[in-house]
Amino acid sequence: MDELNRLMGMEDSLERARALYERVFTREDERLSGSLWLERMTTLHVLGQALRPGSRVMDLGCGTGVYALPLAKAGHSVLAVDLVPHHVETLKSKAEPGMALKALCRDAQSAADAQKDASFDAVLCLGPMYHLRARAERLRLLSSCRRLLRPGGQMFVSFINNDWVIASMTLTGEDASYILEGDYDKSTFRCDDFPFVFHTLDQADEELQAAGLVITRRINADGLNEIAEEKFSAFTQNQRAAWFNYHLYLCEQPQHLGACNHWLYVCKT
Repeated sequence: MDELNRLMGMEDSLERARALYERVFTREDERLSGSLWLERMTTLHVLGQALRPGSRVMDLGCGTGVYALPLAKAGHSVLAVDLVPHHVETLKSKAEPGMALKALCRDAQSAADAQKDASFDAVLCLGPMYHLRARAERLRLLSSCRRLLRPGGQMFVSFINNDWVIASMTLTGEDASYILEGDYDKSTFRCDDFPFVFHTLDQADEELQAAGLVITRRINADGLNEIAEEKFSAFTQNQRAAWFNYHLYLCEQPQHLGACNHWLYVCKT
């Protein structure tokens, strides 16, 4: 708690994001590859549907390579970028010989700014929107990513759902005290943007459109995974496969878009 209080006092988005993963969330390598599997499987499924063979991909906020590594293994050329040094070193240690994979320790904005116009078939922004605190910062990065897309290219962007934070924090807590004491406005249900930046569906739509992107798909990436993590962790392989198939049936239905912690958007120029 003391560490989180210190991070709360940091004004700079990049400084705070780097410190968050170096001091608090130090096991990012295990998060998506472990119990919170549904978001990873959903995202890889969507990427598999969308990417042409041999695509050139930029993965901004790549973490330890949960998407960069399988994409490179599938034959895509991947430029992976992350702000946190130990994330990049972990990714490099997992890379296999022959992969067209380059990893940089750099912030997403400066990495995007260093690339030529129309130089990628796909840009993944599956983490930066969680940490850029100012709308202007987010719009600048989204606009820069749009500039990098080749004709027919696609952008993949993740957001954290403000409205489901309250459900998750309440139902996964030991005593459900978050519903009474949580850091959110009790009249508007707007959560404090800490330790992550939270969006409503309308806000995510508006920011993508303001950056000149055309939304083609909105996807509920993880459903009940965080709320029912213990139950999901006990699934057999067959149960997991069946649930994933059920999740794919639900995940783009408008009436189910709100019931998740993370959204995955697919956009074009």
